[in-house]
Amino acid sequence: MALLTIITPTYNRADCLIACRDSLLKQTVFDFQWLVVDDGSTDETTALVQGFMDSNPPFAIDLVQKPNGGKHTALNASHPYIKGDYVVILDSDDTLVPEATERILNAWSKFAGDADVGRIIFLKGTSQNEPVCRAVHTGVPVDTLKEPRIGTLGRDCCDTFRTELFTKYRFPEFEGERFIGEGSAFFPMELESKGVYYNEVLYLCSYREDGLTKAGRRMRIQNPRGGMYNSKTYMHPRLPLKTRVKKGVLYSCYARFAGVGFKDMLRDNPYRFLTALTCLPGLALANYWKRKHL
Repeated sequence: MALLTIITPTYNRADCLIACRDSLLKQTVFDFQWLVVDDGSTDETTALVQGFMDSNPPFAIDLVQKPNGGKHTALNASHPYIKGDYVVILDSDDTLVPEATERILNAWSKFAGDADVGRIIFLKGTSQNEPVCRAVHTGVPVDTLKEPRIGTLGRDCCDTFRTELFTKYRFPEFEGERFIGEGSAFFPMELESKGVYYNEVLYLCSYREDGLTKAGRRMRIQNPRGGMYNSKTYMHPRLPLKTRVKKGVLYSCYARFAGVGFKDMLRDNPYRFLTALTCLPGLALANYWKRKHL
């Protein structure tokens, strides 16, 4: 059985999947499963992946098909099919450097017996020598909520997870919405476990113009209940007050786009005082975004 599962959620990205697959063929260690979750593609994705499977690759390939619902629903759908002890997410328009799986498995071999460590975190980069960010402390378990990261283009990292931790937290799904921030599931993992950073670029990202990263604010406005949920997640008292206030403002902002009234904003909300405090700024932000982005 494979030690590592590489999950690739994909939607109409057949043009990218060949490069993604080719980067896996160049790995120095093949003890992994490539789990492709087709999120209702209407292009030739299915035939292409089946061709990959029929080509006698040196690693296991599994294909899961589901109706279109967004990346977060594809990750949820992957849970029953994960065969590895550890998980890494590889987007369909990105690639791994040749030593990625070997480095991931070597790192986990050092911490496999440390139940406190739930995530080992490497770097993403636009090239192997151009990381998106760097961590300050490396090679030791840390509280990732407090660990400083120095970003250049952002704070994206290549997270790898223990499978039991990854499958414990599903992304919430809201009818008619196809996006939610990854923190809605990843933040509870950070609360529960420690992480280990390595300042090594293993993941090469392209940031396509039609990708989620560049889809921007309009996409978030169009998925407001997911925005509310994600914002409320980050109002947690473990986070700095500045972050909590910002997320409170966003919570009220997205509530306006979702048509959720003040009383409903407070229902099942442990942060009622903060919500009340940030409600008016949130409504003002929603009016500004509506004029600018819609």
